[in-house]
Amino acid sequence: MIRSLFIVLLTVTVGQVVAVESETTRQLDFEVFLNDREVGRHQFELLEQGDSIQVSSTMTLDFKILRIKRIQYSHQANELWHSSCLVALQSETEKQGKAFAVEAKTDQAGLLVEGPKGTQTLAGCVRGFSYWNPQWLEGDNLLNAESGVYVPVAISSRISEQDNITHIKIVLPKADIDLEYDATGEWLSLETELLIGGTLRYQRVF
Repeated sequence: MIRSLFIVLLTVTVGQVVAVESETTRQLDFEVFLNDREVGRHQFELLEQGDSIQVSSTMTLDFKILRIKRIQYSHQANELWHSSCLVALQSETEKQGKAFAVEAKTDQAGLLVEGPKGTQTLAGCVRGFSYWNPQWLEGDNLLNAESGVYVPVAISSRISEQDNITHIKIVLPKADIDLEYDATGEWLSLETELLIGGTLRYQRVF
């Protein structure tokens, strides 16, 4: 399914098909915690062919706030990147029983994004929240795959001399996201404060 979607999107968006035998696949698996309690998982599958990469991700959360309000969340997205730019996106999200979708595709004017907030065309090389590739986490805006909003961000990074861990901070209008990577660039963790309260944390499962 991922391979066929990759080829269709690549053909429509980029106008070429890369030989199947040149592909490589990686999988990233994270346990998701709210404070110290495990509440879900977020899994990624990356299919690389030449200068293009298809990213399929699935996230599920199920927990209670103060043991009273139950939060149920699911998110599935397929992204196509070419030459380090986001060129296509399809996502479906269900939050507290409400479903919404985002679709983006490239045309002559740029990346056409349709989502719950309306339609917009983004010119130039569009970037998203590519946690799986820290080298592509740069720019003044990143496209949110859940909402379709082109979010203003400030991004900084530092390397810890003690353990050679790279720490990246993404500052958004309403929250900050802290990421950690090992010396080879492997994504290890994510941490952010939720508006509803508590610290959401990803921990990589190897």
